Amino acid sequence: MSDYNFFKNWKFYIIDAKIPKDKLETCKNRIFSHCGQLTDNSDNADVILTLFKTPTRLVRYVSPETRKPICSIDWVEECENAGMRVPFDGFLVNMKPEPLSETLVQDQAYQSGSTNSDRGDSSDSGHNFTDDEQNLDMEFDLDPSFINTKYECLRPTTLESKYNQCLVELLEVIEHARELNGEERNALSYRHAIAALKAYPRNIESYVEARKIIGIGLKIGNHIKEFLTTGTILEAEEIITSEKYQILDSFSRVYGVGYKTALKWYQRGYRCIRECMKDPYLTHVQRLGLELFDDFQKKMSRQDIQEILDILDKTIKTIYPDCIITPVGGYRRGKEFNGDLDVVVSHPQETVTNNLLKDVVEKLIDNGYLKHKLFYGQSSAKNKKDASSELLSSHKNVMDNLDKCFCAFIQPSTQICRQVDLIIAPYSQYPTAVLGWTGSKQFERSLRNYAKKERKMTFASHGLFLNVIPRRRVCVTSEREVFDILGISWVEPEMRNC
Repeated sequence: MSDYNFFKNWKFYIIDAKIPKDKLETCKNRIFSHCGQLTDNSDNADVILTLFKTPTRLVRYVSPETRKPICSIDWVEECENAGMRVPFDGFLVNMKPEPLSETLVQDQAYQSGSTNSDRGDSSDSGHNFTDDEQNLDMEFDLDPSFINTKYECLRPTTLESKYNQCLVELLEVIEHARELNGEERNALSYRHAIAALKAYPRNIESYVEARKIIGIGLKIGNHIKEFLTTGTILEAEEIITSEKYQILDSFSRVYGVGYKTALKWYQRGYRCIRECMKDPYLTHVQRLGLELFDDFQKKMSRQDIQEILDILDKTIKTIYPDCIITPVGGYRRGKEFNGDLDVVVSHPQETVTNNLLKDVVEKLIDNGYLKHKLFYGQSSAKNKKDASSELLSSHKNVMDNLDKCFCAFIQPSTQICRQVDLIIAPYSQYPTAVLGWTGSKQFERSLRNYAKKERKMTFASHGLFLNVIPRRRVCVTSEREVFDILGISWVEPEMRNC
């Protein structure tokens, strides 16, 4: 039986550093709703809440001699779910660190000399060494063939690296957990580090070697040091076995659901896809995503994709024989199995693309291939004429100025619904559309940042623009020309897997 006032007369002190704004507000609201109080003095608190897991971080905010219980902020959520105050077990943070080995003590000593020992991952470039760091393990220089840069688009990255693979997989778990918790900036820092490790041409041998790589700072460096010492990363292992992580990961893979919705579902007590179907606030797209979940989780082989491409080619060319049909995404980067298929369609006559999406989608529906339209978007005539004025959105469905339909496509041989994304590009925008939709996500992000920060230009799937007033489109006739204009070396599609 739940007790609505289970925090009555309890005072909470929250160490809000590193806590995402929405998570912090949710925690405060839960405390207030159950008659708890907040205090700005840890000495007056009954409980101290934090996201930190190590005493080395906590001592900056509370005394190491404190006898107050220091808990993960997730404890409040567990109380909410249980409808009562639950035991602290499993949520307490120990202020007394475990004894360190002689090597780790030495490493910790020179780390503590840093001018900003708690920089976190978001602002850490991997180059701000102390004098002690610069004099330690100097034999561990970076591999001379490695392109040490913050821009992933400047270096090739194979689909599968034979080096640092286990380390990368563990860091990817932490990165995904950060993303699921709404810590996008922190997750991005991990993605930068992971991309660098994927491209690194040999196994990392020391903490100092890793820290010389741009994008690997103190925290990720410590994860790497732990991996080199123990063969694993404890935080990643704990995340993998966490029921909450597994549930949020499952929810986030539903089409039309981001990490915020996944977290809301979890907070409402849902623990499986079936239970989410009962949610009264489902959008039409989310309901379709839940219905199609099992099908969409089945990966497509290259043979599966070829079957769909053959159907698209035949269907489209019965209407417009001269159409150019180009599969992009992971398929173009060489992946053997893909969760969806992205296809860019264009035509040598610019005006043909005005009605191309509508005509193709109607034909696919008539032929029984297209079961659902998950997203359908056509740019206005004004935007087609003046795409340079279009502001980019972070939402995946409107990230560019191109006509597109994301659909559930029935594969005849298996009768499985496959996610197929049709992107229509006018011929003048075809090169940038193919480049922009090939990926990987981190490669494309890097390309946009490089264009903006180093060349004062804007790159998007619907064009390359000079950042002048009024903004001017740069005419390009091929992907390679985009690279040439930006002044960077050509990277084959199969080498864009950062």
